[in-house]
Amino acid sequence: MSYIFIPLDYKKPYPKRPRLLDSLSYTGIRGYLITINTYKRKKYFVHSNIVKSLVKCLHEVADQQYFDVVAYTFMPDHIHLLLTGKNEASDLNVFIKQYKQISAHKFKQKFETKLWATSFHDHVLRKQEDIKSVGRYVLKNPVRAGIVQNVLDYPFSGSFVYDLWELVESDPFLDNNEFTL
Repeated sequence: MSYIFIPLDYKKPYPKRPRLLDSLSYTGIRGYLITINTYKRKKYFVHSNIVKSLVKCLHEVADQQYFDVVAYTFMPDHIHLLLTGKNEASDLNVFIKQYKQISAHKFKQKFETKLWATSFHDHVLRKQEDIKSVGRYVLKNPVRAGIVQNVLDYPFSGSFVYDLWELVESDPFLDNNEFTL
């Protein structure tokens, strides 16, 4: 049995992570929690103009590829996406490839450098996983990282499906004023 280890040192090559062998796990009406790192973990997502452009691209690709973006959070050097396929034609691999390709091309035209790391991390949601709970998990990332104290104060998070307050108000474990207005 062989294992692929992802290097901790960003200067070393970032290998492609093997996808699930069952390609059906990436198609159809399913939920996915995705993390995509920036190239060499550069902190590009602290600039509102960059994030705004990437959100616009995310919206366009989600529409074209039949995905709902339940929640997204652009951390300084990576993005978390909670996606659901809208129909049987929804293909996660096509979605990710197209999003990374289009956004990277626009980014490189403007900044003359790479945007994304080679691979991405995925988690296919199980039927028993509550989509709103996973959405709250995505939105709480800036709080856990100590960037903000309140989820609603973070400018680089959102949803194309829910109002953010709708996602966070249903949390039975509100604590530390994470969601106060």
